[in-house]
Amino acid sequence: MSMRNRPAGSRRGQALVEFALILPVFLLLFAATLDLGRVFLAQISVTNAAREGAMQAAQTPTSFVAGAACTPDTLVTNEIMCRTLLEVRGSTVDIQPADVSVTCSPAGCASAIGNTVSVEVTGHFQLLTPLLSPFLGGSQDVTFSATSTAQLAALPSPGTIPSAPPTTEPTPTPTPTPTPTPAPVCTVPSAGFTPNPVSGPSPLVVSFADTSTSSENCPIRQWIWDFGDKTTFVAYGTGQLPPPHTFLRQNQNKAGVYEVTLTVVNDAGSNTSSAQIITANP
Repeated sequence: MSMRNRPAGSRRGQALVEFALILPVFLLLFAATLDLGRVFLAQISVTNAAREGAMQAAQTPTSFVAGAACTPDTLVTNEIMCRTLLEVRGSTVDIQPADVSVTCSPAGCASAIGNTVSVEVTGHFQLLTPLLSPFLGGSQDVTFSATSTAQLAALPSPGTIPSAPPTTEPTPTPTPTPTPTPAPVCTVPSAGFTPNPVSGPSPLVVSFADTSTSSENCPIRQWIWDFGDKTTFVAYGTGQLPPPHTFLRQNQNKAGVYEVTLTVVNDAGSNTSSAQIITANP
């Protein structure tokens, strides 16, 4: 019987059977394509984490505790680890404290011209399907490694100042040297900020003003904003203010209530501000 003479129901049944046979193939190809993109993203994330760690190590090469996690209490003593792990926070690649190592050349991490520091990072990634595993070591658990090297920050030694030629003039009477005023003591900073507005209809866009203070000779070097919705913003040096942040309601009948905190760090330690409550109304 030709296709022209077959009943319409028979032709529809044949099309459904063909579609059912082809659909799994298309789904596997789609999953493999998605996995390939995730692999490239994971590799880039590990490379960026190593680069961020090396940039921090160039400034503070001894601020590293091998295998120790980054916590608010260790922000000053483990800055390299914190900056490395924050780079991959929320990504598809997993980096543990034991996966980060720091090596100085020469050993000792002395700040001098020509001395370098290297940060090596190992990331762990899980494939969605086994289609790419034969090309990546034969396992769905894939490991990426990256190493970044930076020049240790150092100032050149000042040149020798030539001595003044001898003079036959009488030596003047020395003037008593005034007692120098002791420099202010570096103390832990005081964290504070002001949100505007603190409540309103969802989506609620909130701007933040930093009111943190620190002693004169001990400026704040790091601001860590936690918006209470699993997102953070970290700033170093200047530009401590985050961009305006959008808060959403929980659902049509329930407001979203978020606890925002700010942690500031200087050479004396860290301090976390009192939480501010942001409410996104239905």
